[in-house]
Amino acid sequence: MKKIDYVEKLLELGIFLSFGSLVLVVCLQIFTRVFIPQASFVWTEEASRFLFIFAMSFGAPLAVKTKEYASLDVLTGKLNGKSKKVLEIFIQVLTVLLFVIVLFQAVKFTKLGIGQTSPTMRIPMYISFSSMIVMMLFSSLYSILNLINSIAEF
Repeated sequence: MKKIDYVEKLLELGIFLSFGSLVLVVCLQIFTRVFIPQASFVWTEEASRFLFIFAMSFGAPLAVKTKEYASLDVLTGKLNGKSKKVLEIFIQVLTVLLFVIVLFQAVKFTKLGIGQTSPTMRIPMYISFSSMIVMMLFSSLYSILNLINSIAEF
């Protein structure tokens, strides 16, 4: 029986909703600019930016989970066996540390948005800034799980 990853399902739903909304907003923007230029919506550019940011924030942790992020294998390609596995585990430890450090900094960054609003939509900026917390929290989670699995396989 396959174990269901509810976090993955939640992130996939977030991608679907934010990217689907992005497509709709951009289509609305194009439609109004082409067919009703005097009634063009000014908020669509800002909304599309926010929706794109959230789509990436939901998608990045899934790339971490499946190890589908960009990597250079110049060094690891020359190694084999145990030394290659040790280097991969070391890189994963550094990745976990990076994500955890950035997570704490993302919380500080999000606090900067308190009291600020976006120019056209008047949305509190901490909502947009919180996308970094979402991305780093779930990227940290999946990188820790990847590290544990790599150590278990060692």
